[in-house]
Amino acid sequence: MLRKILSVILAAVLVFSFASCGKKNPEPETTVHVTSEPIPETDKKIAILVPSGSQFIEADLAAKKLAAEYPEKIVIKKFDNSSSLIENKNNLINVTREIAQDDTFGAIICSKSVRLTNEALLEAQTYNPALKLICIEPEASVANVSEKADVVLCVDWVKAAADIVRYAKAHGAKHFVMTSFNRHISGSSVIDSQSLLASTAKSALNTECKKQGIEFVYHNSLDPISSGGTDAVIKEIRESIARYKKAGKIGESDVAVFSTDYFIQSALVGIAQENGYIYIGPSFPTAFSGLGEVLSVPAPSDTSDIAVYKTSVITATPAGLKAGFYSYPLETVLLTSAVHIAMDLLAGKATSESLSDKVTMRISDAAAKDETVTVKQFGGYSNVFAVYKPAFEKIG
Repeated sequence: MLRKILSVILAAVLVFSFASCGKKNPEPETTVHVTSEPIPETDKKIAILVPSGSQFIEADLAAKKLAAEYPEKIVIKKFDNSSSLIENKNNLINVTREIAQDDTFGAIICSKSVRLTNEALLEAQTYNPALKLICIEPEASVANVSEKADVVLCVDWVKAAADIVRYAKAHGAKHFVMTSFNRHISGSSVIDSQSLLASTAKSALNTECKKQGIEFVYHNSLDPISSGGTDAVIKEIRESIARYKKAGKIGESDVAVFSTDYFIQSALVGIAQENGYIYIGPSFPTAFSGLGEVLSVPAPSDTSDIAVYKTSVITATPAGLKAGFYSYPLETVLLTSAVHIAMDLLAGKATSESLSDKVTMRISDAAAKDETVTVKQFGGYSNVFAVYKPAFEKIG
């Protein structure tokens, strides 16, 4: 009996020790309003890293708006998008190294923390340990990124899942097909798999589908990095969905389709249209990618002009296409608050003790004090914050 008691105590100690790894704190439930403060002056410049290509329209537009607002402080740096990032190329790591070697820069903001971001952060810290680093929506393990970055901002995928599934049900969905691949879902360790945002999204969507009486179907697709690129992935997903349909695993027209791969969103719109399915929206909730691109609706120069853009998208949506529209500039809010947080960090106005309040305040300000925008710490990490506003709407 004594041996059993000692075993239980030892197990409890090990669990507690494992949960204490990294920058972790107890996770607060919700966020509260904090009094706004002036944005401090800083002598250092801030680099906003933006992937090249057209997949990240809102990040690109938001970065340009911020650069215009702070012309002496904000510098936009482009890098090859994550579908073509390889070693020894003018890619994310090389761009980050160049910034770190320039002592006029004080902070780097990754507007899209794609593949190799973790390695890029390590490179930056090697050349300039004083650099302030902020990452938005990491593709890699949050556990690893949070060890290097000062602040990590991401989507609250539990709240997003509830919003997405609610809208899918309004469209009549009885099946929900999510596609992803091992790099996004599993990682290389237990810690990785517990702190990958795509894995969080998968779990939350599955849970929410069960609540709403919708059959959740997960399809583990090819990884575009190692399986012949995006075209091979799209072909494999098309064939798999056809097999699911033929086998009766999914229905004829009551299926919602969603993927964590931002490079196949246009193809998903086509699959939805061909089969009478429901296209959910981009892997990162935004009004400006996915559907608008397929319909050739130009994005406005100011991302706050969503209402006008939405009207244009609805007008261009062909009859029979069931789709969703995320009518809030969440990516703009995250990037704007990231810039202001970087200025707080550079001015010494944000410490480990005040970080949560500072981040909450800057997000609240960027969101114009919209009380439906919520902030909470992700996974208990003291420097990782999950943000969301329910804004999915049924169109088509």
